[in-house]
Amino acid sequence: MRRFAALLAPLLVVIPGAALASARQRAWSVSARAPAQFDVALTQLRFHVPAGTRRPVLHLRLAGPNGLDYVAAAEPIHQAKGSLIALVAVVNRRPRGSLAPDLASIRASARLSNALGRPRVTVATNVLSGGRGAVCSAQATGSMAAGSLRRLLAAGSPPPGFGARDTVAQAFDAACSRPVSHAFRAAVGTPAPVLVGPPGPKCPPCPPPPRDAGRPRPVCPVPCE
Repeated sequence: MRRFAALLAPLLVVIPGAALASARQRAWSVSARAPAQFDVALTQLRFHVPAGTRRPVLHLRLAGPNGLDYVAAAEPIHQAKGSLIALVAVVNRRPRGSLAPDLASIRASARLSNALGRPRVTVATNVLSGGRGAVCSAQATGSMAAGSLRRLLAAGSPPPGFGARDTVAQAFDAACSRPVSHAFRAAVGTPAPVLVGPPGPKCPPCPPPPRDAGRPRPVCPVPCE
């Protein structure tokens, strides 16, 4: 029995290390929440960077359709020690009157130059309508102004006058109950208009019925009034 325990002991030491190694990857599939029409959702991805590990470079790309939504992602230039944070803002750009279905979430792929564990995901949905979430902890890394962010991703039609970094910064302010630009609210609430062709020619008035009852009555494209 003692001999069997002695043989088993090295295995008990190796298994936790193997499990830890398998928990770290250089690529993770993540999901960003999508908002209601004329609103914005903000998703925070927080990777833990173990002590003694070099903070990796992060790349984000879409891994699925984004429909009519605009997707913008950025990371703070100055990151807190032991963490790697990225913010993903999704703006619903569905035009007024459109019956197209809204997406519930948008899939993305996160690729790292060094392997890290699965990111912790927190979400604030419909932030322009008062939605809140545990995303404000990102502020601990430093300024969330557009000039303090590095763009990671931009896909879709942006709100007029606002690029990826500006959109993320405004979404963060809204999620954390800070002042939001009136221009941003107006840009999100007024999606790009649907292109409509020129109006067709007006229908000419119906001619009077012929005096000769034997002749056929002309057909009007619309009922005569």
